[in-house]
Amino acid sequence: MSGLKHFTHTLPIMVVLIMVGFFLRINHLTAVPLRGDEAFSVQYWAGQPLTVALAETATIEPHPVLTYAIFRAWGLTVGLTDFTMRMLPALAGLFGIPAIYAVGKRLGSWQIGLLAALLFALHPFEIWHAQDARNYAIWAGISLVALWLGLRALDKQRWRDWLLYTLAASLAANIFYTELLTTAAFGLFVLIAYWGKWRVILSWGICAAIAAALSSASFVIFQAPLFARGGYGGSFGGTLDVTRLWTYFLPTLNFGEITLPAETLSSLWSFVALVLIVGLLLLWRYQRRMAIALTLLSIIPAILLAVISTRLNIFTPRYILPVAPIFALIFAGFLVYLPRIHPTALGKSAAALLFVGWLAVSGISLRNYYFDPTYAKARGWPELATYLHQTAQPSDVVIQSAADAAFGYYYHQTSLPYAQDVPLPETPAQPISAIESQLALYEQQHTAIWQVGQEFPDWPNAGTVRNWLDSHMQLVLAGQAGGLDYRQYKSWVVAPDEITLSTDATFENTTRLMGYRVIPAPTPDSNLTVWLYWQPLQQTDVPFKVFVHLIGTVNPATASPLWTQDDRFPQNGRIDTTVWDVEEIYRDVYTLPLAGVPAGAYSLKVGLYNPETNQRIPVGAADSYQLQTIDLK
Repeated sequence: MSGLKHFTHTLPIMVVLIMVGFFLRINHLTAVPLRGDEAFSVQYWAGQPLTVALAETATIEPHPVLTYAIFRAWGLTVGLTDFTMRMLPALAGLFGIPAIYAVGKRLGSWQIGLLAALLFALHPFEIWHAQDARNYAIWAGISLVALWLGLRALDKQRWRDWLLYTLAASLAANIFYTELLTTAAFGLFVLIAYWGKWRVILSWGICAAIAAALSSASFVIFQAPLFARGGYGGSFGGTLDVTRLWTYFLPTLNFGEITLPAETLSSLWSFVALVLIVGLLLLWRYQRRMAIALTLLSIIPAILLAVISTRLNIFTPRYILPVAPIFALIFAGFLVYLPRIHPTALGKSAAALLFVGWLAVSGISLRNYYFDPTYAKARGWPELATYLHQTAQPSDVVIQSAADAAFGYYYHQTSLPYAQDVPLPETPAQPISAIESQLALYEQQHTAIWQVGQEFPDWPNAGTVRNWLDSHMQLVLAGQAGGLDYRQYKSWVVAPDEITLSTDATFENTTRLMGYRVIPAPTPDSNLTVWLYWQPLQQTDVPFKVFVHLIGTVNPATASPLWTQDDRFPQNGRIDTTVWDVEEIYRDVYTLPLAGVPAGAYSLKVGLYNPETNQRIPVGAADSYQLQTIDLK
């Protein structure tokens, strides 16, 4: 009757917690675009036949077979949109809410279970991954279910419970390989808690062996060659860095990784460690079995990951994501048993204060994640792709230097002709000479070269692309779209068919303005770019400067109609009007900042002047030439 009473009382609360968890996991689900790994999942896990994924993708990205099968089946069922693909981990992650309650209740009490379920529902790190189109949240949710079923099998000792545990453990280990670290920790708990009960230990061993064998078979068949040829070298030069487990892993697994400032995370670890250690000590006093289980499940996977990371580059908190709910259980035990140590108002107040503080940090982390662009998980690849579709020509080539699959994912979502896109450098090991040869070939084959995204600064060939382009070609356009850099380069030699907007402007007997191009700003507060094409008629006695002005109504700041300008020597000083070649055509680039310029109609004017006297060169009867009217919105 007691169990039924607790079930009746807790069921409505659990329903509310699941609803809260669901809301937080779909809230702003597609507010930011897919990050690179997510785009890779959509394209190569869900977007291609399973046989192709296993033959090509699984051999270069080490995930178990079941991950590819789940994503492919989901993609075929609901489609490959950003929303549908993120819904998969969002829904699967909800398994963890009732599962952590069941674990807490079985090891400790229903109060611990409910508090842990609340912490899991609001957990920033779990929510971040639940909105990530990868396999981590799916794995973490099923891992908790496996833990509960394992504890249930230990208590019940029935074959059907062992069978269910085997199924859940196998699923978890075949969604992500490092589940075997949690399995090892649970096995150590079984050995300690059931020492001498060899039938129990043997039953668990058989179940774990089946899960490990299935997971290992997937690894050996598909990924062993990748690791054998050094595709995943060790972290930190092969040394063991245990301190990061405290200073970085501990706060991250409780409050999120990239949703709090780095200095805040680094300052939290000592507080979190103290609370969790005290929590384990309290559990040792009141629930010794629970204390043993949670100590092993929180420490062993982290230590094993650190050891393995000396050989494989996997030292990151998400690879032990199932440890996060273990910490939630420890903190829940701390809150329940602290008032028992001090059964006074002071003890209850201390527990309540710590609980509110913990939730406050979690709330700040979630607020940053949902609403602060600084902490956005992905960059503005869709905005950049749209800008390139509008600005780049099909005969151009776009070099994507960030090695980010999200760019290709969004860039190719159009049926219109678009410029070819290529990665460069292709790998950290690509020789500099090979990169430079490829760039020289692109210069010959394409009308322009675009470079987008930031190169990895730790790659040995970092900077090669930018340095070569700056040295060999003219930078004709630069800016940001979606917060991402773009730069366009063209050959210094102007192609005969490049000038599309011609003019009849002749500046006295000095030069003719053969034509121009105005490139709109991608955002209202960025830059307006103007290309001018000069054909000199004669050389001048002094170097002339060029001005490009945006003229409108009276600007209160300057008490003149001038709102923004760019004045400089032609080609930013590269050419000199005293020595420039008569009859050659020069492309000249000017950039007008639009920050602070209000919406409205403006005239875009260009002219030449003598910088020593500030005297303008006549163009017909005027002292400047109006290129066109610009309507800023």
